[in-house]
Amino acid sequence: MITNTFIMNRYNVHMKRKRILFFLPFMNGGGAERVILTLLKHLNRKKYEPILVMLRKEGRYLPLIPDDIKVIDLQATQARYAIFKIIQVIKETQPDIVFTTLAYLNLIIAMLRPLFSKNIIFIARESNTVSVRNKREKYPRLFDWLYKKVYKNFDFIVTQAKFMRDDLIDNYGINRDKLVTIYNPVDIENIEKKAQQYIDGLSDDQYNLLAVGKLGYQKGFDMLLSIMTKLDERYHLTILGEGSDKEHLEQQIKKLHIADRVTLAGFSDNPYAYMKRADLFVLSSRYEGLPNVVLEANACELPVVAFDSPGGTAEIIDEGMNGFLVAPFDEKEFASTIEKARNFHFDKEAIMIETKENFAIEKIIKEYEKLFT
Repeated sequence: MITNTFIMNRYNVHMKRKRILFFLPFMNGGGAERVILTLLKHLNRKKYEPILVMLRKEGRYLPLIPDDIKVIDLQATQARYAIFKIIQVIKETQPDIVFTTLAYLNLIIAMLRPLFSKNIIFIARESNTVSVRNKREKYPRLFDWLYKKVYKNFDFIVTQAKFMRDDLIDNYGINRDKLVTIYNPVDIENIEKKAQQYIDGLSDDQYNLLAVGKLGYQKGFDMLLSIMTKLDERYHLTILGEGSDKEHLEQQIKKLHIADRVTLAGFSDNPYAYMKRADLFVLSSRYEGLPNVVLEANACELPVVAFDSPGGTAEIIDEGMNGFLVAPFDEKEFASTIEKARNFHFDKEAIMIETKENFAIEKIIKEYEKLFT
């Protein structure tokens, strides 16, 4: 005879929440952090118990962490100094799933994975096109070797784009069965709300170009400044972001005599207000994963001109519908494509609708929950 106690025990086992440890270095203003914040906010609490583990509990996005999320601060300056703490926190919390993102942390956890039970599922989220990014490392051959040898320790690897998936297969021999492509989620409701905020700085008398990102080599803002010299005084460029190249870009602006047509506006916690009022978004990246800023610009009904550089940008841009792609890294063609976009009629409502259909939070969260289940 089956007792009620037996039935309840089976029910409780079935309903047990999966504990997921999300590993991040810190909460600065990057795309990877925004994706993790979206997962932390929207994962079904009846099914999952998310816990955030940070190398250092710092960054601009700390206030955005949901109140019910437990945060573990490893108090480490770099990932390699936190190895023993990472081992300890995984053993103490006994998670069902370990989810990590960003390169250095991914590699270290991949190396540590054999130390833990096979019952724990280890998942990495890759945030960039690895073969291109590794060329910028101090020891590119070492990084390529590590990706070939230890990345296979993960049970699954999430790529943001098919281009990134194929890069891992072709250049690092990763088994296709381990790879899952999930596009980045876009919080349409939050973007629409924040986009209504009034901001100064964009003049109605000029055609406003907008770029957003870390001021560093990857984003190619040096090329964008050069492109501005090929456009006349009707065009004004605003760049939102901070980074190590700021002084170099300021010097370049001065040297090119375009200070009256370029504004380095610094970091903004609300780029959507700028996107809502700009005329065109410009992406000059040398390589990407799946650029969140393009998705967010489209969510603000803003069309995009972008280099067709390595990464997932081409998987977002529908030529003539939500923007145009330019051969990498043809600055003259980029400038002429900006002029083309100025005179082109984009259906802005259609841009937002397509973004919502393909990248809305509800759709992407379901794909992550399917992976976690």
